[in-house]
Amino acid sequence: MNTKSKTNSFFNLTDYQVLPEAGRSCYYNYSEIIANYCWQKYRLFSINTIVIVEHRINKFLIYFAVKNRAHFQKVLRRFTANLGLFRKMENYITNTCDTAIKHIDKKISGGVSDKELGDLLAYYYQKHQEIALAAMTLRLVDRGVIDYFRNLFKGQKTDEFISILSASQRKTFTTQEHLALLKLAGEISRGSIKNNSLDYKNKIQKIHDSFFWLTLGYYDESIKSLESYKAEIKKLIKNKPAAVLKKINDQFAREQRARNKLLKTLPIAAKRVAQTASEASYLKDYFKFSVNKITYHGETIFKEIAKRTGFKPETIKNLSHQDALDLITKKIKFSFKKVAQYRRHSIFVSLTGKIHDCYVGPRADKYEQKFLTRGKNIGGEFQGRTACRGLVSGYAKIVHSPRDFGKVKKGEIIIVMNTGPDFVPLLHRVGAIVAEEGGITAHVSVISREMGIPCIVGIPRITKNIKNGDYLEINANKGSVKILKRKNN
Repeated sequence: MNTKSKTNSFFNLTDYQVLPEAGRSCYYNYSEIIANYCWQKYRLFSINTIVIVEHRINKFLIYFAVKNRAHFQKVLRRFTANLGLFRKMENYITNTCDTAIKHIDKKISGGVSDKELGDLLAYYYQKHQEIALAAMTLRLVDRGVIDYFRNLFKGQKTDEFISILSASQRKTFTTQEHLALLKLAGEISRGSIKNNSLDYKNKIQKIHDSFFWLTLGYYDESIKSLESYKAEIKKLIKNKPAAVLKKINDQFAREQRARNKLLKTLPIAAKRVAQTASEASYLKDYFKFSVNKITYHGETIFKEIAKRTGFKPETIKNLSHQDALDLITKKIKFSFKKVAQYRRHSIFVSLTGKIHDCYVGPRADKYEQKFLTRGKNIGGEFQGRTACRGLVSGYAKIVHSPRDFGKVKKGEIIIVMNTGPDFVPLLHRVGAIVAEEGGITAHVSVISREMGIPCIVGIPRITKNIKNGDYLEINANKGSVKILKRKNN
């Protein structure tokens, strides 16, 4: 994507509803990946929705722009009318992931010229775009599901019902990993497997090889080492692993019983929507599992470019796609001034096959002020959607990435854009979660239910409106966040 708009005019969003959708920490290259896949046409899952991607110093924010929310119902109906599309999407994710990894590993291991390395980088970006398309489609489905059930259930328990019905019938990969570790810890506790025996080493290696890339993300997250798995096993052994394993499985069974009980009260059309929500929840998790795997294997590309150019891998990731390709294939050194400008603030506007604009620096500032800025809440109370019920009070801590984890004390309320598998060790000690992202398939929505952590989602810009040290009341039964006391500056 060109980092300059073709004209001096802005794409006008005055007649559109601009809806904040998602946000995470990321390098610049991933913001460009999102913008590109929202523009490109694909046979099965083209977006066909105006998407705004705002990048500001290692963070992205995604917005949908629609003239009418009925747009989301149209996307939803496509899937409820043909639930087989989910199987196609799962196969699409699997094939895209496997093909990309096989190609990258084969090329990089055989030795490549600078041109071939540039081609491989372009291929990596393209495959990222293709696989991420599934996630964006699922976000549109999310919106349709929430609107559908809010129209069906008009009452205080609406969000609770949405949460119950959207529960996946398959366990998340984070839970699968945790259960595998608990099972092994239980076997060691019972004495059926000896610590450091060959059997133990084979089993811990298998768990590592199945999940170690789970904690990767779009920024500075790291993989899990074999030693970190061994350390986790030691901790689990001390905490009655068999009892914890049973508790998790019982919680999952209760969740499924509650879902089946509620399903019986629904008309046929609503049952199909519920099945759609459940399938979407699993596939969003499967997408993240798969895209992390591509990210891990793609790291060899950035390390090779770094070796040949003298720049660090993170520097390469913070370049535009074209600047990175020019650097490796044409030896054209990028302008630090230009890179600093688009990293500081860029806004991409995309519509499948039609709109392909980017505003950088001061123009991005103006576009944000004109179309994306929301009024601040001055009353100290915010309303979101319940992901997991509960009532908690505590101090707030803003968390954007693993770099912030060490600042969080036990029982504090974390304020996030979203969470990822890398957040799970942190979540064991938090009192509640408040998130900007609000989709039913968002990681924060799913993991909070699985772990039983009071959670409210879908509050735009909450990471900016709440400050570290504010004392909050989280009423996740009603979806409200109240600032009881501001921290003295």
